Amino acid sequence: DQTYDCPGLRSLSIYCRGDEAQLRTLLEPLPFELADDRFLISVADFTNNSGMVYYDAAVVLAVRYGEDRGGSYYFEWEDSHVSVTAGRELWGYPKHFALISLDDDDTGARGRVALEGDTAFEAELTFDDTVDGSSWHDLSFYPHLQVRAVPQTNGPSFQSFDIISRDTSRDFELTSRRRGRAEVRLGAEITAGGAPLRILETLGGEYSVGDFHATRENGTPRIVASL
Repeated sequence: DQTYDCPGLRSLSIYCRGDEAQLRTLLEPLPFELADDRFLISVADFTNNSGMVYYDAAVVLAVRYGEDRGGSYYFEWEDSHVSVTAGRELWGYPKHFALISLDDDDTGARGRVALEGDTAFEAELTFDDTVDGSSWHDLSFYPHLQVRAVPQTNGPSFQSFDIISRDTSRDFELTSRRRGRAEVRLGAEITAGGAPLRILETLGGEYSVGDFHATRENGTPRIVASL
C-alpha cells in the first residue's frame, strides 16, 4: 500500500549554499539541470507512521526538468531495510541504510547520520527568532523529481528510464515551526567528482512538526517522461 499517514512528523531542514560547479558535477549523470546553488540537508522522524516506521535523512538539490522544477534527493539514508528497498526500487529514491537520530529540546534540534563509525553528516539548529528565513523562502524542493531507472538484464542500457514527480507537500498540515542558526558537518562519503562536497555558506534552518499524508492523489508518483 503506497498511501500512509504520519501525524506529528518532526523535520529538521538546514539550508546551505554550495559550489555551483560541484553541484553541476553531481548532476552530470542525470537529465536534470541545476536550478539553484542552494541545497537542503534534512532529517525526518517517521516513527509515528501508519505503515513502515523509520528515520529519513537526505541531501536534496534544487533542479529543473523541462518546465518542471523541484528538489531531487541525491544522497539519502533510512534506518529500515524495508523502507530503503521500497523507496529505491518502487520510486527511484537513492536510499542507503544508516543509523539516524533526531533530538530536540528548548534550545534547538540536532540530527546525525552514521554507520559503523562513519558519519555521513551531523546537523545542528540553534533556535533564534531573529532568523526570518528570507534567504531561502523563495526556494521549493517540491515536487520531488527522481530518476527511476531499471537496467537491462543482459545489456549496456536500461529496460526503463522514467522521470517521476511526487509532491506530498500538498497534503502536509503544519503544526509548529521554529527557525534558527545552523551548523553542518559533512562526512567523507558525501563527495562530488571525488572531492568533498563544499558548503560555502550555511544560511540557517527550520525545525517543524506537522501531520504528513501520502495520499493516492499526491503521495503516489506520476511519470513526467520516459526516456
